[in-house]
Amino acid sequence: MSNIPASNPPENSATETSTDGSGDSSAESDCRPPHAADHPTTSVTIDLVWDESVEPWKSKLGLTDDRIVDAACAAAVHLGFTCGQLGVRVTDDATIHVINREHLNHDYPTDVISFPYSDDAPHLEGELVVSIETANENALQYETETVSELLLYVIHGVLHIGGLDDQSDEQRDVMRAAERTVMGVLGLNGISSGAPQA
Repeated sequence: MSNIPASNPPENSATETSTDGSGDSSAESDCRPPHAADHPTTSVTIDLVWDESVEPWKSKLGLTDDRIVDAACAAAVHLGFTCGQLGVRVTDDATIHVINREHLNHDYPTDVISFPYSDDAPHLEGELVVSIETANENALQYETETVSELLLYVIHGVLHIGGLDDQSDEQRDVMRAAERTVMGVLGLNGISSGAPQA
């Protein structure tokens, strides 16, 4: 998985709402963690965009916007962030490949790219882009579910935006523990053996 400490989001970023008739769908939702009673003051806004090319995956997988919002919110809350704004863009391998090349100089598709803007607790801001095609490919390879893989990427991206890294073994252990905790809060299965690699 990738992390970009950039201040320039890619074109058609998650926080941009499509008004040009391109067919991208977008939703804005206030963060409601799964255990809202434990975090009554949480106010993280999640802007979610599905690229037109991946819209059919929603119904194919039975994946709701709320599940993605819950994953992003739970990761933010896990790190102690209670306000801010996060953008999440769900796209395909071709699009994330271009973003990866332009922002990281990596000429290949990847699973998630994050753009952290502010992690001055309790305020969190950033964007992330995830590839549902990579999630499906990895789910098949590691015998997990595509939805769980995609939600793992969302969680991983938010944890990066919130300041966690995974460059060293120690950092990776902390990241994996945080991912497992957040996935547990969401009632998701454990992390696949193909878990995030930076």
